Amino acid sequence: MKKIIAALASVLLVTTAFAQTAAPSDAGKAQMKANSEKSEAQATANKKKAEAQSDADKAQASANEDKASAQADADKKAAKKEKATTPKEASDARGEAMKAQARADKKKHAAQAKADKKKHEAAQDANVAQAKADKEKVEAQGDANKKAADAKVDAAKKQ
Repeated sequence: MKKIIAALASVLLVTTAFAQTAAPSDAGKAQMKANSEKSEAQATANKKKAEAQSDADKAQASANEDKASAQADADKKAAKKEKATTPKEASDARGEAMKAQARADKKKHAAQAKADKKKHEAAQDANVAQAKADKEKVEAQGDANKKAADAKVDAAKKQ
């Protein structure tokens, strides 16, 4: 009888020890999973932020090209007044150059406004991506914390 009780006590001791060592292992696995999910969420956010920045850079480059083209057209018109041989030609060329410059200024303003809008949208996309990543990271850590707490409760029950 004493041998049976001793054997049962020994099995109970081993089971309790196993339960205590298993709990941190489960919690550790949950934390590793959470860390992986958090890294993945941040990588996704970083990718989206990089894409948004690229879109903004492209929009600004396009605006710069549009602005340069518009100014070149205005400069061509302005150069005509230098070639004018009569006062009437010079006057006409000046009027044409002023109109061309006004058109160029309008085109440059529109191009920059378009680029600024794209930049704003890109920044907004980046902020949304980061917020989503932060939310996913919090959820992943919450899951890991819950599993660790559950493991502690299970281990305490088995003692």
